Amino acid sequence: MRPVKRSKRHEQLVRDLAESVHPTASRPIFPTMRELLCFAAVLGFDLDKKKPLDSETMEIDGRTFENHEASGDIILLVSLAHTQNAEILKDENEDNRLTLFEEYAEGGLQEIQSWLKAHPQDAVGDNAIISALSATGRLGNPRDIDDAIHDVRF
Repeated sequence: MRPVKRSKRHEQLVRDLAESVHPTASRPIFPTMRELLCFAAVLGFDLDKKKPLDSETMEIDGRTFENHEASGDIILLVSLAHTQNAEILKDENEDNRLTLFEEYAEGGLQEIQSWLKAHPQDAVGDNAIISALSATGRLGNPRDIDDAIHDVRF
């Protein structure tokens, strides 16, 4: 699998959410960049926000996704849901699948960035994300932030 790309302009956001240790949970909000990009791609798809990547990109080794079954499944599902055509699942369409995943992840990262800008008092970003997901009905019943963080699994 080729490397998975993301716009360089999101580098600080990605590092903040996937590398910075949350003060209460003692781990990042997203354990890896892979999980963050999967979340962003699903969010982007759900919001119908597919955005082209900037000309300057960062890359994650494709094996990081390929060797993680759930991440590979998300790439397949996002591309299949977008095209609604099983042809996208053929080996020769791998680049198209990855491009769709990357573009939905870009849309999702842009949305997450807007959530964080709307809550500048939230230095970590977890409350902004949980609040936005809750306000849009994507989280269900509001719960304690620690419970929500510990319940997220990939």
